This record gives sequence, structure tokens and C-alpha cells, in this order.
Amino acid sequence: MSKKNSMEFINGYVIVKVEGLNTEKFINMAVNNGINLWDIERINFTTTIFKMRYYQYGMLRDIVKRTGVKVKIIKKIGIHFIYKKALRRKVFVLGIGLFLIIIIYMLNIIWQIEISGNKTVDSKIIYESAKNAGLKEGNLKYKLNLRDIEDSILRDIKEISVVTIRLEGIKAKIEVVERKMPPSILDLNEPMNIIAAKDGIVLKVSTYMGKSIIKEGDYVKKGQILISGILTDNQNIPVRLVHAMGDVIAKTWYESVKEVDLNYKYENRTGRVAKKVYYSLNDKKIYLKNDNIEFQKYDKIIDKKLLKIGTLKIPIEMITEYYYEKVYKYKTINYDEAYKIALCEAENEIKQYIPKNVKIIDKKIEKTMGNNKVKVRLLYVAEENICLEQAIK
Repeated sequence: MSKKNSMEFINGYVIVKVEGLNTEKFINMAVNNGINLWDIERINFTTTIFKMRYYQYGMLRDIVKRTGVKVKIIKKIGIHFIYKKALRRKVFVLGIGLFLIIIIYMLNIIWQIEISGNKTVDSKIIYESAKNAGLKEGNLKYKLNLRDIEDSILRDIKEISVVTIRLEGIKAKIEVVERKMPPSILDLNEPMNIIAAKDGIVLKVSTYMGKSIIKEGDYVKKGQILISGILTDNQNIPVRLVHAMGDVIAKTWYESVKEVDLNYKYENRTGRVAKKVYYSLNDKKIYLKNDNIEFQKYDKIIDKKLLKIGTLKIPIEMITEYYYEKVYKYKTINYDEAYKIALCEAENEIKQYIPKNVKIIDKKIEKTMGNNKVKVRLLYVAEENICLEQAIK
């Protein structure tokens, strides 16, 4: 390497390609403006390659505009560029190291608590007991005394006989064995009436203790006494208070009325979508995208993904919230279509509040058409026990 090339290598230079019809004019203007070019090589009629000092490259901008050519750096040579590349790699390596340190730290934190083995004791009760004892999301593993936490849960919840806590990765697994508790003893010394939980027509009355006030075929209203805990003599004078017991099976009903116009109003997506994308870490959010939601109405869909490195799951969720804009639209439908829509809406409404243990014995539909509207009255007739205890004061 010559002395000149050695100095240029130390300072840093670039190999530049110039393309256009005025490449010779471009080179002459560059030299006349004090720009040092060397090893100039003409590739073809429109293309020339040369070397130049990197710090002078910006001086070509005005000459490029005046000659209409295109210039492009095709290679960077010199210690200056090697140093910058090494510096970038150093930062990259430091970044990887810092990332691994953060991952190792996070893997020593409890991010999830799983509870198993419980059948009668609510998981929320066990979770709160463990939390009060010091086991909660965000705790460092090495700071936990698992045996003390197990003892605390046992003292706190009498229905549990054995508690075992294991740490697996980012999870704390609480396994419990429930105690076989003696059946609860009914306090027969506490005076009680049995009242109607809802309106209905009595189908069957079974009285085990107390005095029946109603009979089969009676219509009863919510709150009405069905079986009294006040026993009387032949002259209807109270002589004793008891804990009334019995069953009253009644015919009840669930109703919904819906009306649909033939000029049917419905919701429709416009095609416009807004998004919020963020990382969720221990209830903290780091946003990658945070659109303003300007829609009056929208459907919101949430997509959650747990980050992974290979097969290792990292306790950081990437959450994307999609907001699909909706607007009201109108379309003309016929009476049959309106009836089907109204019936479907009525059925969906009733299913939301009807108890699962209720026996449906009949279903009645009344339909009214006219004035460009369809009105549907849906009635579910059911059979259920309507007894509800009420203390005698």
C-alpha cells in the first residue's frame, strides 16, 4: 500500500459510482471545486467510478443538481468506518447482554399463580389468603418462604387440610386438599317463614314444618308468605314460632317483547380500523402504536400473545387492540324477515336471565303486524321451586 493510500485508509475514503450523460462535466466541476478524486475509471458511456475522501462527499450535492447525474457510494474503506462498525457491534453486544440480564431477572419473578385441587373453596379466597401471606405476582422467588405461606393459608382457611406450593419457572402452583367438613346443621331454633321468590301459580305444596298458607292452584305474588313459621291454635292465636320448611313448586313465566320496523336499523362496519399495540409487563404498558379512537361506535377485539425465546415463554404479553368502526344503516325488509329478527332478539334476551335449573314446560309466541312494524311477545312458561326463607322479626 502506497504512502498516499495508507493516509487515505487512515482518514477513510469511499468508492463512488456516477451515472448520467454528463459524467465528464461532473468530474471536471468536482476537481475545479477542490474535491480530490483519484483512480477514476470509466465503465461505459454513462457510468464512471472513482475514489474520494468521505468528508468531501457532501460537497458533490450542488454539482449533482447542476449536471443532472446520479451518484452512489458503493463501498466505504478506512479505519474510520471499521471503528464505527466495531462500535455498533459493541453496542449490539452490550444490548444483548443487558437483554439477557433482564430476562434472567424476570425469570426469578413470580408472574402467575395457579390454584388446583379445590372443589368447594373459591379460588379467589385461596388467592387472597396467599397474597396476604406474601405470595403475589411480582415477588422475587428467593424472598419467599413457602413453608410460612402454606402455614398461613392453613390457619386462614379451615376448609383446607393440606397446602403445597411449588415454583415452576415463572409460575407459583398452589395445590390444596380440602378438609371433609361436617354437614352444616340447620338452626331449627331460628324462626323462619317461607315466602315466594317470584310470582307464580302454585302446582304442588310440600310442608315439612310450619303452616301452609296457600294451596294448589293459588296465584301468589313475589314476597307473599307461602309457609308460615307462626303456629296458631284453633282460635288463630299464635302459640309457637318455628323454622318453616317445605317446597312450593309453581308455574312461572319469563317474557320479552320486541318490535322491529320494516325500515330496519342495523349496525355495519365501515372498514375503518384503529389499533393500539403495546407490551404489557406487570400491569405496565409500553406502547408501540397508540391510535386515537375517534369512532362513535365500534367493535373491540383484543389479541394477546406471550413472547417466546425458542420454547421459553417470557412473561411479557404483546397485546393488540383492534377497533372496528360501526355506523347505523337502514334497509327495507319484509314482514317475515322482521318477525324472525324480533323473535331472535326476544329469545336472546330471555336466555340472559332465565336460571339454568328451571324446567321449561311451554313456549308461547304472539305476533302483531301493521303500520310497517312487527311486534313479537315471547313467553316461556316454566316450572320451578319458588321458596325463599325470611326471618321472622
